[in-house]
Amino acid sequence: MSSVQKAKEQIDFENCYQEFAPRLFAVAYRLLRNQTDALDVVQESFLRAFRKRNNFRGRAKVSTWLYRIVTNRCYDVLRKRSREKKIEYGENYHAKSAGFNGEHWLQQEKMIAMVRQEMEKLTEKQKTVFILRVYEELPYDEIARITHSRVGTVKATFFQSVMKIRKGLKERGVFANELRKDEKAVN
Repeated sequence: MSSVQKAKEQIDFENCYQEFAPRLFAVAYRLLRNQTDALDVVQESFLRAFRKRNNFRGRAKVSTWLYRIVTNRCYDVLRKRSREKKIEYGENYHAKSAGFNGEHWLQQEKMIAMVRQEMEKLTEKQKTVFILRVYEELPYDEIARITHSRVGTVKATFFQSVMKIRKGLKERGVFANELRKDEKAVN
C-alpha cells in the first residue's frame, strides 16, 4: 500500500472536523466578515473534502488541504458578493480574554476594529496571507502550500500587508508617538 493510500485512509473526517473546524471557521469569518457565510463555507468545505478524499495526494498535511479548500470557497463567496454589489458585515467575532476589563478593554476593542478596517483594504491574497500568519500562526511554508505560492512570495505579501495596515493606522494617528520619534530623528 502506498503512502498516499495510507494517508487517504487515515483521514478520519469526524476527528478532522472536531480538530480543524474552529480554526477554519476563524479563517472563513475573517475573510468573509459574516458568521452565517463562514459556517456555510466550513460545512461545504468538509463535504467537498469528504467527496474528494480520493483526490487527496498526500503531498501536504490534511490541515493544509482543508485550509486551501476553505480559502478557495471564501474567494468564491467574495467574488459572488462583488458581482452582486452587496457586501454584508457580520457580527463581531473574537475571543474575549478574561484579562481585559474597563478602559483597557475598550482601547483594545477600538484597536481591533481599526485593524479590521485596515484589513478590509487589503487584496484577497494579502488578507489571506495576513490572517493565516497572524491569527492562525501558520509557518510561511504551509501558507505557501495553501496559497499555491512560493515561500518568498508569501513573505513579501505578508510584509506588504503589514506595511499597508501600519500605514493606515499611522494615518489614523494610532502610532502618533512613533511618528514623532521619526520626525525628531530626521531633524
